Amino acid sequence: MIIRLAFAALILYALYRFVTVVQQKPPEQRRSYYLSLIIGLAAAGLVVMSLTGRVHWIAGLIGGALPFVRQYILNHVYHRLNQQRGDNEQSGKNGQSANHTPPPTSSNGNMSRNEALAILGLKETASEDDIIQAHRQLMQKLHPDRGGNDYLASQLNAAKETLLKR
Repeated sequence: MIIRLAFAALILYALYRFVTVVQQKPPEQRRSYYLSLIIGLAAAGLVVMSLTGRVHWIAGLIGGALPFVRQYILNHVYHRLNQQRGDNEQSGKNGQSANHTPPPTSSNGNMSRNEALAILGLKETASEDDIIQAHRQLMQKLHPDRGGNDYLASQLNAAKETLLKR
């Protein structure tokens, strides 16, 4: 009984320390720390439940692997984005493409109708409702608040404006 209480006190103290450290971080970074905490606690809970026989051991194994898989995926995506950013900077210096397609907008900043249709994934016969629906669906996936970036969002908005001009 005392061992369980000591273990619970240790866990509560670790949570307290984690929260105090996270509170010192900038507000825009706190969300990722709290998400890591929730995933870690869920994984630890599944492991403990599998060790006590309340959950099958495979579920405990999967749950225990979740934080590591998440970190691996985030590192992979981060490195890919940095690699693409480096390629973009390199092509900007050389004035030519470095194994990637150029941005879809034309050099003068005005987007053609064909470019706008390609960005939204529409055909030439798309109606106004189709344009709005395609823009909404893509914006839900690529909005900066949902993991996208400002460039993609601006391209989607420019494509919608170009196609809805009369």
